[in-house]
Amino acid sequence: MFCSNCGKETPDTAGFCGSCGGQISSGTVSPVQTSSGGEAELATVARRLGALALDALIEVFTLYVGWLVWFLIVCGRGQTPGKQLVGIYAAKVSDTQRPLSWGSMFLREFVIKGLLFAGVISIFTSGIVGVLDYLWALWDGTGHRQTLHDKVSQTSVYQKMDHLNDQ
Repeated sequence: MFCSNCGKETPDTAGFCGSCGGQISSGTVSPVQTSSGGEAELATVARRLGALALDALIEVFTLYVGWLVWFLIVCGRGQTPGKQLVGIYAAKVSDTQRPLSWGSMFLREFVIKGLLFAGVISIFTSGIVGVLDYLWALWDGTGHRQTLHDKVSQTSVYQKMDHLNDQ
């Protein structure tokens, strides 16, 4: 199974996650506090754009099918394949330690980001809103580095616990 706190693979018989130290009980991992008093570290805009670029490359080289299969596997951890590779995850702003569930991540990625911003709105604005969507995090005044699709879904993107411990 995978640790629901940090995303690392954990043996089914383990009592604690070997990566983040979270306690495993009845198949779940209880969250551990970060060094910043319980709040997760926001992912940088560069890391987010890197994940976006990796997602695009994986989509192209796997003809979208490989990316989609990988997405369906990691989506329940608040990640896309690109987010998994750079060690970030999406979570509600109100609960930064808990990655988005499968349904919330599907809604965020496909319905809000894909259909609404990259599809419908971008068609009517010649792609301007699609670009502004991602760049919005550069000047977001909320302190959450949110893109426009993050604002609609009340989410942001955070660095995974194991990457925080490496810094």
